Amino acid sequence: MKKIVIYGDIHGCFEEFLELRKLIGINKNDIEIVTGDFINKGPFSLKTLRYIKQNNILSVIGNNESKMIMIYEQYKKDGEKFLDTIKAHEKETFLSLHDSDIKYLKSLPYFLKSNDLTVVHGGLFNHIKLDKPLSKEDKKYIMYLRFLDKDYNFLPFNDFENRYIFWSEIYDNHEGFIVYGHHPFKEPKIDRYSIGIDTGCVYGGKLSAVTFPIKNDKAILDQYKIFSVDAKKAYWQ
Repeated sequence: MKKIVIYGDIHGCFEEFLELRKLIGINKNDIEIVTGDFINKGPFSLKTLRYIKQNNILSVIGNNESKMIMIYEQYKKDGEKFLDTIKAHEKETFLSLHDSDIKYLKSLPYFLKSNDLTVVHGGLFNHIKLDKPLSKEDKKYIMYLRFLDKDYNFLPFNDFENRYIFWSEIYDNHEGFIVYGHHPFKEPKIDRYSIGIDTGCVYGGKLSAVTFPIKNDKAILDQYKIFSVDAKKAYWQ
């Protein structure tokens, strides 16, 4: 049966990505989607990007793809001297990319939606409606959302003191069932209306994916399966 396959953050873990696709048993009619952050930190960013492009695998934009676009724009403005101000792994990833790769990254959407199934990188506030134009702040939240404080306000990742709840635990299903990445969990985070599928492969965890069978052009949400492969090593601390 035709299925939708949604992968967590790959981060250049190309070998694990191929192993996971083989484990799932990808068919030519399957729809494959990545939750973003398929580049940076891991060993094979460019190879992963090119493979995704060449095999017509869909993806939303993650913060690491967005970062490469920002670096590219600043590099065009300030030249080589700017590259000395960024982190070594970001510089390495950026210098491996061609203009056509940047163009591809710029084409990535902030969300992908099919009937009652939605894919984003980070998360979604209940007040954000995807059928309305997204503000700059909305786009930031969609890429970066994780923990909220007691007033349900966005928290930066490094704010451990005020963490109260994870966004998905209060998500109200207004955009359907959401599959997201961005925050690495030891195991996929399964809530009533969402699944967090990033299981930290680049950090030595696992690369995971969730599949949904398709019937009458709609994903059957209550028949999902989760697949995982172990990381070959911890590529990033």
